[in-house]
Amino acid sequence: MREATDHIEEKRRRKKNVTFLTGGTGFVGSHLAVELLKKGYFVIFLSRPKRNLDAFERVQQILGWHNFPYNENLKVVNGQITEPQLGLDDEMYAYLLKNIDEIWHCASDTSRGTGSDVYSESKRKQIESVNVYGTLNVLKLAVESKCYFFHHMSTAYVAGKAHGVCKEEYVPQTEFYNVYEETKHKAEGYVLEMCRKEGIRANIYRPSIIYGDSRTGKTLIFNAFYFTLRIVNSLKELYERDIEQNNGLNAEKMGVRKTEDGKIYLPIRVRKVENGSFNLVPINFVVEGCIAIMENCLEGGIFHLINRNPSKIEDLLIFNGKFMNIQGIKAVPENDFVNKPENAMERLAYSYNEMYLPYFLDDRIFDGRSAEEILERNNIVCPYHDYEIFSRCARYAIEVNWGKNLFDEVEEQKGT
Repeated sequence: MREATDHIEEKRRRKKNVTFLTGGTGFVGSHLAVELLKKGYFVIFLSRPKRNLDAFERVQQILGWHNFPYNENLKVVNGQITEPQLGLDDEMYAYLLKNIDEIWHCASDTSRGTGSDVYSESKRKQIESVNVYGTLNVLKLAVESKCYFFHHMSTAYVAGKAHGVCKEEYVPQTEFYNVYEETKHKAEGYVLEMCRKEGIRANIYRPSIIYGDSRTGKTLIFNAFYFTLRIVNSLKELYERDIEQNNGLNAEKMGVRKTEDGKIYLPIRVRKVENGSFNLVPINFVVEGCIAIMENCLEGGIFHLINRNPSKIEDLLIFNGKFMNIQGIKAVPENDFVNKPENAMERLAYSYNEMYLPYFLDDRIFDGRSAEEILERNNIVCPYHDYEIFSRCARYAIEVNWGKNLFDEVEEQKGT
């Protein structure tokens, strides 16, 4: 191996190691970066311009959202993982080759948009360019530099269409529900192969479905768990307006009505399977877990960051109804649709949410013993996603209009 474990431990203890991080302006990457900076590590952000902000301004904006000041332990470089040499000039690339000790690769393309084509083949080229070829470019940097530890942010869903127990080990070639899962699986293979060949230790972190901070409700993403909430909220508002302004003519056609106690009734059945669940983990748990694993596992490994008490679909639907003031949405077994086919409202709701339906029917069990051994020693526990956490997260999502007003508070602070 490139570096002995006692040397790695000593450099980390003295905060003498230099960390290169991709995806630092994203959801997981920014949270990890802030935590690394809080602990005194020196972090080099790879950032790229986007919309009207340059690379440095994007980092400043995301740090402002975290209420964390820019400091001397942070360096921003303007680049892009999909480009050769990460889009950097020779001088900057040489600087990285000379100085990098560890790499955190968090950049990823989930392509979770707002339509039924999300995760579809139509986006394969875009997703592959980041998740596969971008990873190869970052691995090339690791190989050519003096990097001795590669931290790769993956997903528990590289398990694809597997059933039963999914272990903390490399998954053989399998079938996948979407391009995202497939490309993350490919990336894992390259990480393990190249790091093993080059003597670079590697940790692969596999969180399940990540949502916002369970303590504050704050989040930077509004897909997966949030996307379903948003669809239900939009349908409720749409037909509530129709009832108030159009005597409910369209609502009646869809079986929607207003109940005597003022709730909106949406006739939507959600398929469920026996022992099925929705494995939700908050970002604060994921970050705490990743840092603990980094600091305690010096040989490398694969780690599932999952919830030992996953949410039942029935519970999430109850929480949804209570928070949104709606009725009618319920979980039913598959055979319920045999004698009573999908109604118009169900077809409409499913058309928007089709890409997430496999996760509602998830009966996989993630074995997390390797991660849990470390988490337990560090008193890190994933909270159950109860109604208090659910409502906190939903409230924040609505407050920032599902991300449209995400940085308003940061801009207001800059103006004062």
